[in-house]
Amino acid sequence: MNQLSGKFDVLIARKKYKCHLSMNAFRILCEKEDLKFNDMQKWMNKDPLVAVPKVIYYGMLNHVHFHNDDASKLPSLDFVSAHILDDMKSLEDYSKKIAIAFGGEDSDKEGKK
Repeated sequence: MNQLSGKFDVLIARKKYKCHLSMNAFRILCEKEDLKFNDMQKWMNKDPLVAVPKVIYYGMLNHVHFHNDDASKLPSLDFVSAHILDDMKSLEDYSKKIAIAFGGEDSDKEGKK
């Protein structure tokens, strides 16, 4: 069973995208950002304004890969970042969802609270 996982919708420019944070999303992030998995928490705490949108974006990319969809339909990382960082409440909400996924809590339980 995948302990590190979280699935949720991300609202970008009034359009919903699926985000699937799992070990594969974290693998993609580590590969693209040249990080070691053990350093990810430190990296996220160092600069959340950079880290949170990237984690969300790689979770969106993971969802696309997981479902064998067309990744070219995703908005760019800069577009995603601009919209996430435009609203501090959404930044906080997504930060909490990332923490839940990284902590291994059941995302289905979280969504039903």
